Amino acid sequence: MRRGINLGNALEAPNEGDWGYRIEAAHLGAIAEAGFDGVRLPVRWDAHTEAAPPYVIAPAFIDRVDQVIAAALERGLRVQLDCHHYDALLAAPDRERARFVAIWRQIAEYFSATPAGLMFEPLNEPNGQRWRGAGLSSLQGEALAAIRETNPTRLVVLGPGDWNAIDALSDWRPPAAENIAVSVHYYEPHAFTHQNAEWLGADAPRFDRAWGAPGDLDKVARHIRRASDWASAHGLALQLGEFGVNSAAPLAQRALWTLTVRRAFERVGAGWCAWDFAGSFALWDRAAGAFIPEMLDALMG
Repeated sequence: MRRGINLGNALEAPNEGDWGYRIEAAHLGAIAEAGFDGVRLPVRWDAHTEAAPPYVIAPAFIDRVDQVIAAALERGLRVQLDCHHYDALLAAPDRERARFVAIWRQIAEYFSATPAGLMFEPLNEPNGQRWRGAGLSSLQGEALAAIRETNPTRLVVLGPGDWNAIDALSDWRPPAAENIAVSVHYYEPHAFTHQNAEWLGADAPRFDRAWGAPGDLDKVARHIRRASDWASAHGLALQLGEFGVNSAAPLAQRALWTLTVRRAFERVGAGWCAWDFAGSFALWDRAAGAFIPEMLDALMG
């Protein structure tokens, strides 16, 4: 996947539709027609998995995920399937670790015959001190081993701690394995990309100036060069798995930041996946039934 879109706020909600968006086949068609070559599919697996062994995933839920994946693949889109918002695992790993591995063993077995256009991403945005460095790599290694039981060659995407931050690459190494890629997320500066975010309430940051000064551009270049140098040194493909600006920011500023970050990652040979299709960082105007022209141009122009 070189140019992708995250299908956020749908299957990673407690239930699809809870956050105001359900994935439609027509949306996947519009994504493909606009020139994107893939989608990242965030999924909250633990909300639909039994709490006790053998930790069975609800059949109707995994069938719905399969329906979305099949519809995307039929339209020529690659799919990056992830595990999103597994907060219980991050907070209580001793209790949840076996469940996490069992979830991925089931996912891998269920999709073992799916074409190679499907990729797996075991854990979105690990965070907290226990999920840095070797501790995170060990957990990812267990998930990877479960996946490899039935999917020996499928591409698996892994990322560092601190919410997949570039700076967290310094103390992390992915498990030694074939057919893996590394993903980082980029929302810097946070006060700009998350300005006036409604879901943060009183903690929502403010950004009281226009973004795009020379110093702003230099910071983007330095961050991305750091990620690119790390990936090159370790012989790994690099992906920008999430990047975007909250819709509360001025549209022209959103477009400028998106264009700048997208082009910077492309210059170092990294693929990308923008956040997100129709959520709070929307690229799609649901009322108009079309992409927001300025955002589409920022991503594809």
